[in-house]
Parts: sequence; structure tokens; C-alpha cells
Amino acid sequence: MAGSNQGMAPNRSPGTQARGRERREKMLRAATELLSEKELSEISFNDVATLAGIPKGSAYHFYANVMELYAALTEQLGAELFECLSPAIPKRQVSCWEDVIKVLCKRVEQYYAQRPEARKLLIGGETPPQFKRSDRENDRRLGALLKSHLAAHFQLPAIPNDLDVFFYAVEIVDLFYCLSMIRHNRITDAMGEEAYLAGIAYLRSYLPTILPSNESS
Repeated sequence: MAGSNQGMAPNRSPGTQARGRERREKMLRAATELLSEKELSEISFNDVATLAGIPKGSAYHFYANVMELYAALTEQLGAELFECLSPAIPKRQVSCWEDVIKVLCKRVEQYYAQRPEARKLLIGGETPPQFKRSDRENDRRLGALLKSHLAAHFQLPAIPNDLDVFFYAVEIVDLFYCLSMIRHNRITDAMGEEAYLAGIAYLRSYLPTILPSNESS
């Protein structure tokens, strides 16, 4: 009926939506590049917009401020870390359940070694509290992934609230990575080993020393 769309925002064309996505991606790439050289507190919204080649006035249409931009990048990096840890662990690398933890820890450490922006946003000393809370939700997914990797190789005992247990194990390991970042601005080999030891020490409260092998693995 004529006039029925009055007061409604016009639908954006596919071309407009595509340009918007492209500009968001440009800003995320610019923030990633800046974080490879600077700390979070040293980067302004204008710095990101300038490097992305987007006028500051237009950039506000995509992100309200630099913290909202960081939040989007944090979500993206969390998804990337999950994908990094998802591939099956070859049976030849696993002789006991602790080996599963070791392999996953090494994957995490290699990811962070290659991605300074991830170190600074996910486990850095300047990481804002709201980003840490957001990343906790991703850690719950990682806890479930840890359980699935263990179950692929071993018959797991019944553990009450098992997803909480594996989530706590992820958090414990993560804490040592955070401490290493605060002290050394990177994950050192020594702190990586401490993270692994802390994680398996906690899980030994729930998992026996020897787990029956899952022959289907």
C-alpha cells in the first residue's frame, strides 16, 4: 500500500553491504598491522582509519570506537585459535592422555608466536576486562574441544560437570600464558612448560594415570 514504508530505513543494496564488509575488513587488517608493532594503548581509532585508507567520519559507520574494533578483532582471533586447535591429533603422537595436552599446548604457543595481535588482545597485560570475559566464552568451546580430543584416543571416565572441568583446565593453562606475557611480553619455553604442568596437574584430579585406549582412534 502506498506510504506503508514511511519512517522505515531503506534497504541497503547488495553492493552497499559488500562495500561495508570490505571496509570493516580493511579496518581489522589495519588494526592487526598496528598491533604487530604497538601496544593497545598506543593505537587510536584515527590511526586505524588512516592506515585502512578510510576517512575517520566514514569509519564511525562501521565501528563506534577503537574498543568496538578491538572487540570484533578479538572475536575473529578467538575463532581462528579454535580452528588452529581443531585438527585431529595423529595417534603416533599420543602414548598417554598427557600427550594430548602437550600437543594442544604446543599448537597454542605456535599460534601466539606467529600472531602478536592475538597475544596482545587475548592474553596481554593490557587486555581490557570485557575482552577477557568475551574470550572466556571461547575458552568454554576450547574446553569442549579438549574433551573431544581426549575422547578420540581414550575412554574417559564419567566426570560430574565434565565440561566445567575441561574449561577450568583451559583457564589454568591460559593463566600461565598471561603471566608470561606480563613478565616477558611473549610465551617463553619455561612458562609454556609451566602451563602444561599446571594443566595436567589439575586434570590428574579427575583422570587416572592410565586411561584405556580408544581403539577406534
